Amino acid sequence: MKCRALTRVGTLSGAVLLALTAPALAFAATGGPATWATGTFGFTTPGGVQEQIFNPQDDTCYNADVAGPVQNGTNRDARLYPGTGCRGTYTTIIKGQNGSYVDAKSVMFIR
Repeated sequence: MKCRALTRVGTLSGAVLLALTAPALAFAATGGPATWATGTFGFTTPGGVQEQIFNPQDDTCYNADVAGPVQNGTNRDARLYPGTGCRGTYTTIIKGQNGSYVDAKSVMFIR
């Protein structure tokens, strides 16, 4: 299972570079084309900060410190796990739905 840490891209040029190279890197790492969700997954951190994951890759674990409401605006179901690395018993937020208060340490998007 792949696991990615959330990172912030500080500049527009960094964001453009990431957008252009991520599909190629995913292809090279898996030996085949990657599939991606479309849309945005929004969540609240324990500190009350609103964060988002844009167009996440399918079946890839994203470490995300979630403590509050979530909004699954993607076209994939989101599985939220209590442990990092997508470990433990997950809670599913159906695609296009919002969740009430959720405590989680990681999330994976399932086709």
